[in-house]
Formats: sequence, structure tokens, C-alpha cells
Amino acid sequence: MPIPNQKKVSRAVYLIFTKKYGLHIQPDASRYLEELLREETNVNDSLEKIVKMYQKRNEGKYGVNGIIVDKASVQDVVNMIQAATAAASSSTPFSQPDEILKENLSQMTLDEEVENIDVSQYLKVVDAFSMPSMQYDYHRKGFVQSSAKPSLLSSSDAKGDIYRDRFNLIRQRVLRNDSFLPPSLQIIDSDSYLKITPIKSLIGHDNEQFLLLGMLTQIEEGKVYLEDNDAHVELDLSRCKSTVGLFTDNCFILVEGIYGDDHIFHVDELGLPPPESRQKTTSVFGHIDFLGLPPLNIEESVLLREEKLNTNISFVIISDLWLDQPKILRAFRQVLEGYSRTIVPLAFILSGNFVSQPLMFSGTESTKYRESFNLLADTIAEFPNLASHSYFIFVPGANDPWAGNTLPRPPVPDFFTARLRQKVKRAIFTSNPARIKYCTQEIVVFREDLLNRLRRNTLIQGDNPQDDRDLTKPLIRTIVDQAHLCPLPLSIRPIYCAYDHALRLYPMPDVLILADRCDNYSTNYEGCHCINPGSFPNSDLNWTTYYPAIRDSERWYVVTPW
Repeated sequence: MPIPNQKKVSRAVYLIFTKKYGLHIQPDASRYLEELLREETNVNDSLEKIVKMYQKRNEGKYGVNGIIVDKASVQDVVNMIQAATAAASSSTPFSQPDEILKENLSQMTLDEEVENIDVSQYLKVVDAFSMPSMQYDYHRKGFVQSSAKPSLLSSSDAKGDIYRDRFNLIRQRVLRNDSFLPPSLQIIDSDSYLKITPIKSLIGHDNEQFLLLGMLTQIEEGKVYLEDNDAHVELDLSRCKSTVGLFTDNCFILVEGIYGDDHIFHVDELGLPPPESRQKTTSVFGHIDFLGLPPLNIEESVLLREEKLNTNISFVIISDLWLDQPKILRAFRQVLEGYSRTIVPLAFILSGNFVSQPLMFSGTESTKYRESFNLLADTIAEFPNLASHSYFIFVPGANDPWAGNTLPRPPVPDFFTARLRQKVKRAIFTSNPARIKYCTQEIVVFREDLLNRLRRNTLIQGDNPQDDRDLTKPLIRTIVDQAHLCPLPLSIRPIYCAYDHALRLYPMPDVLILADRCDNYSTNYEGCHCINPGSFPNSDLNWTTYYPAIRDSERWYVVTPW
């Protein structure tokens, strides 16, 4: 059959879109199809598929916007068809076979389901240094992207700015909480909802009761203050009752009490600000791209369906993979061998430290560090199905080079990982913390010994268990309610001020991996599945496997005779 020219394609577009289906196709959309199909041998069939997919995507929208077909809509439809075709021709362990998918595109009928999605294509790792800086503007009641170019060298105002940003973020979240929303305008009863008073408004209201929101701080040695954007007040905690939490310097809290004529706020109760579920946040700010990822060419409802259908998908989470310890590498090899014989995990999330002792910055130590990663590369390469199909995501720890002691930590330098990236197809070296987007789920990974740091720097003792093993709940509540991975003073845990937004937990993630030396745990809090895999060498070779289809995890361990 001769190759049709553009004139014939143009006429076919008119006959099928307009005459047959009553759709008005805009000129730029028509030209796009003419260029796309000018060498196609079966133009009519291809146009039929495009029209049917367009109708399917716009079902129920047939007002003006449904009848007028623009170029962007046509491109979206073509991208979906091409993605389905590519998925059909690929062979990975992560695609859900579709029995009605035909052998090639020309045989597809798009009034049927055509998607054969390889969900591994919808896993993206987001480096902390590439996330856009979205700041909440209190006056505009929305987020705006910072236009300033981020720098590791902060200005003199940067420290104050990050605490102001954190406060504004938490305040807008609290004021949207049902307990803080005023009732209808017709009946306003001050006792029917909680009202936050700015600290500057306390002046002249001695011996009255108030609820305050602010940052806990020590402006003077031995005294505790609460500070908001405009003022601060000294706190008397002698009769205070506190809820569960680890209340450190620079954390944000709600306090209720009486403002005395001594100009001190006498606290009766204090607690962490209430959290906000991811679902509620996205219902308000779902249009905001907090991760900076390119738009998807597939509907979220389709991804959610695939996410639930792919029950074989798993993430293996291991912390403290000490590559300089032969017995640890042997144990990890057993893990790889076990998975290679069963169901291949979509990803291995491996967090540092990757050496058992802090790395000394010398030529000899650097060579040993590189050789350790080379040995790991050879070990993974023994299992071709894992090396070819699974993602291996590396998150550095405090002992890994050359990042200093400031958060976020950059990835392990390429110099050390060249062989591993060559042998492992999907090796990704990312920052600490890092984010993983899988289909509709957001996973945050953070390697830090948080529990001990927070306990050592607690200003106020919360209503917490005395047993260290029961501190999981206070730790999780503190981190999630603060909407920040490291709510500690900058003097205790330095942070690059320009990248403080990369440590936020807003919106709340679906999964929070806090890789800590404390005992392994997994728990749910306000819709967030929180995991600590524990230290692989120090917890009897324990790790955790997460199953996104059911949003749950399971603890595993290696049985190894030393």
C-alpha cells in the first residue's frame, strides 16, 4: 500500500473526527496528527483508536471542552497509546499482564482496556537538592515557589527565615483542623472551638486564659520561652501537664494556661500541634508540585489500580550495610540469593553507614571504601535478575564521605561507585534524606539516629513511657506532628538553611522510613506507615520489607552461622 501523504491524512482527520464523531479538531491538533501519521500505512485505524481513547478519557465531559479537541489533548492520548505499546513489548517482573492486549497497536480496540503497565517505570527517586522550595505565604493563603537560587552558604537572615517558614506551615495546618474552625457566622460561640491567640495580644489581659501556638526556645539560660512571628513570652511549667512527645528546643507546641500579672504565661497543659492527613492536605493543595517531578502521561486512577493489583511488588529496606565487614556482606548475599529464587523486589533501599567506622579522608581509606563498593557490585552481579530489574537505592549515613555533618547529605560521590553503576542497571545514589515516588505513594527515607538525639535534647518531659523500647510512639508523633524530619536546634544538628524544605514532612508521606540504630519497628500514624528497619549488623541481621499494594510491612532476618 502506498504511503499516504499529508493531504490524505488531513482529509482522514476531518472525516473521522468531525464528520463521523462530531468533534471539532483545532488546526494545530490536526497538523500534529498529519505529521505523526504521514508515514502510517493504516491511517484510518490509527485515527479510530485515537478518537476512541479521547472519548474514553473525556467521558461525561462533553460540554464545549469535550467537543473541541486541542493539540495537548491529542498528545496526551498518543502518549498513552505509545506507553501501552512499549509496556506490551517489554518484559519485566513488574508488569501486570492484560489478557485483552493485542499483539500490536494496529490490532488494539481502545474501547477495551489497553494498559499493560510496567509499574517499575513509575518509580522516581527525588534528591533533596533538586526539590523545589515551596514556601507558605500567610497573606495569600497558599504556597509560592522561592525564586532565590539555593546556596550552601546562608545569609544572616536565613536562620530566622526557616523557623518562620516552619511556623507558618504548622499554623495554617492547625487552623484548618476541625477543632480550630469557627462555626457558621450566624452562631459564633467562643466555647465551641479552640481559638489561638497571638502572643503580642496578651498585653493588657492579665489573669485571663489563652491558647498559644509557638516555638519552644531558651532566650535566657535556665528559662523557657514560647515565641511566634511577632513576640515571645516566658513560660512557667511548674504545674504543667504534657501529652506524649519529645519536646526539644525549637520545636513547635500548643500551650494552654493563664497570662499572669507577672507577665509570665503559667502553663496548665501543652502538646504537639495536631497532624493533618495526606488526604486532607492534597484536597487543599493537590495542585502543588512539592517534589518537582515531570507530569505523568497516565491518570492517577490507573496508577492506583495498578498499585493495588501488583501484589508482588515489594521494597527491601536495610540500614547500616557495612561493606567493610565480610560477614555483613555474606549475610547480604544470602538476602539477595533468597529474593533471586522467589519474587524479585522492585527496589532495595540501602541506607548507610556503608562502613562500620567513620571514614578518614586519606588515600588509603578512600581506596578501601571504593573497593568495598566494587565488591558489592560483584556480589549483586551474581544475581542477574536482581541486577537487571531491581532498583538499588543508596542513602548515605554519617560515616560516609565527604559531606561533613550538615543536612541534607549529598550522595556518595561517583568516584567510589563507578563499577557498581556499571554492573547494576538501576543503581541510584541519592541524598539523605531522599524521597521515592512509586505510582501514587510517596516514601521518605531518612538515615539518622533520631531517638537518642531527641532524648538528649529534651527541654520538657512528655507523658512518655520510661522504657526505651516503648518510645516509638513519642518519636513518631514528634516527627510527624512537627512536619519536619529533624526538629532540633541548628547548633545541635546543622542544616543547610536553603534546603530546609527538603526535610519537611508536608504533605505527610504515605511511608516514612526512619533508619535508626534503635530497635526495628513498624506502625501506622494518621495514615502514614512508619518503619525503622533497625541496624542490620546490630539487630541480628534484621531488615524490613514493605508491600505497597497492602500498605504494610514485615520484619525479616537472616539465619547465618558465623
